[in-house]
Amino acid sequence: MRPRGWALVALGAAALAGAGLLATGGKPPRLPRDRDHGLAQAESRCLTCHSHGDAHPRPAGHPLRDDCFSCHRDPAGALHPRPGAPTSIAGGWRDDPVLAPRAGAGGERPASAPGPRS
Repeated sequence: MRPRGWALVALGAAALAGAGLLATGGKPPRLPRDRDHGLAQAESRCLTCHSHGDAHPRPAGHPLRDDCFSCHRDPAGALHPRPGAPTSIAGGWRDDPVLAPRAGAGGERPASAPGPRS
């Protein structure tokens, strides 16, 4: 392939990557399709891997809430909010040294009630 052809291929790949980022920008990631991310588990199980210092901690900009299934969709794209699910649980955002300071420093206010995000 000639250099011009490679440049077009690279430009097309960059455009596809950019479109993918725009399509998912700002939305919480979907739950993976595996046994560790089943909908029957309690949110406290999510925190065994997604707490500060664990294998996959939540990012610093994560909302101040622990009701995971109100925002994270299943692999098919459906939400499964749980009525009355606590937005703060032991080991959750209030105990996270990265997330907790945002609540008291004029940053984001913690959620008072669960509600689905789009």
